[in-house]
Amino acid sequence: MTPTRRVFFGMAGLVTFLFTIPNTSVNAFSASVIPSSVSSTVSTIDPKIASNPTKPTVAYKTVPLPLTGFGINAPLAVWYPVSETDSSLQPQAAAASEVAPPSTPVKYDYQISVRRIGELLARWDFIPGFVTRKFTFERSNNDSDDKNTNIHFVDGKHVPLPTKAKVVVLTHGFLGSRFDLSHIAEDLAARGFVCVAPEYPESLEASYPRLEGLDRKVVNDRLFRWITDNVKEPTSFASIGHSMGAGTALDIGDDSWDRVLMGIGRAPDLPGKETDVTAKFPMRQVGGRLLFISSVNDGAVKWGGGIRVPDDYTMLSESQNFAASPSNDASSNGRLSMMLPDRAALVFDRSNAPNHISFLSENVNEAMISFLAPLLPVAQAFDIPVLDFDKYVVSRDSVQTAEVLKPLIAEFLLSADKEGVDL
Repeated sequence: MTPTRRVFFGMAGLVTFLFTIPNTSVNAFSASVIPSSVSSTVSTIDPKIASNPTKPTVAYKTVPLPLTGFGINAPLAVWYPVSETDSSLQPQAAAASEVAPPSTPVKYDYQISVRRIGELLARWDFIPGFVTRKFTFERSNNDSDDKNTNIHFVDGKHVPLPTKAKVVVLTHGFLGSRFDLSHIAEDLAARGFVCVAPEYPESLEASYPRLEGLDRKVVNDRLFRWITDNVKEPTSFASIGHSMGAGTALDIGDDSWDRVLMGIGRAPDLPGKETDVTAKFPMRQVGGRLLFISSVNDGAVKWGGGIRVPDDYTMLSESQNFAASPSNDASSNGRLSMMLPDRAALVFDRSNAPNHISFLSENVNEAMISFLAPLLPVAQAFDIPVLDFDKYVVSRDSVQTAEVLKPLIAEFLLSADKEGVDL
């Protein structure tokens, strides 16, 4: 048997093996995988909890985003702050089957499609569509010592969005998901932001088929209509993107938007600067406020030609004391402790710096490891890019990376208000 055939049959065997693994629930507190026994419920919270000003309340829900002309919906994850006086948080006279106990944690439904991964990374179309593994996450817990308990979470099914709020769009990368940046969305929602994360056609969740003409622009156009319909008075806009999603974060909005870019190597120039014609992947120029975050250990960055930060950026350091986020220290009360410049950059430059997927939620990364690690030798045998998945299997550093990212990103977005922001 030739090596190619051995790898092919090995792949087929692994696919069969993966399909026999039961659906799983990822417990964010232990980063382990346990059998799933979670039913779909709607939770309310105790009014005493809602009235505690040191413990902000965040609602979460996923809503369908109709893609007009394609006959399908794209899932849209939404995190948003809840007012202490919101009547929807009081005990409701609803059917018992619709109301969960106050202690019931918010759950994220996530899935990984091996077929979608094979199609996009190796152009394999022989993997059956049913080879998909479903996971159930508790809310992200990318904090050491379980400090995320300082935020209360509630199912948003019956909780309205605020009509006036700051809006943040989170855009995932190639083979990413709407939950990739959920840890950041949770933290920002606790600070008063409405955070939305659509699933794009390149997602490994494969919640809807990839169709001709259906691209990120189509999804974003529909997303903006949804925002207009649901947040009547947006007070500001920001976009946060990782990897391919960084390009999406640049493409949406105008110069009034704040932007945070992660997992790329080239920080955008201000408009009017001379373009670097030698760049392998030239970045377009963009105005407005921008925070650039990169890492010397990011394999995708190295492949793209390395890290480049223009002179007009203020370089930041990991050692700087950014304000604690609500999920780390309730005493911060959501107030800004320092001002960040309009153009700032942080480059992780230590020997154990984050890799490409260290920027993502620990829940997402642990799910990928639990399901896809057996396929890593096959990908390596075919020389298929794994986007630093092999590095992360060793480093497991999402939590440590998030402890820098969350307060830094919150500081940057809150810096737009020169007087600081109170929740």
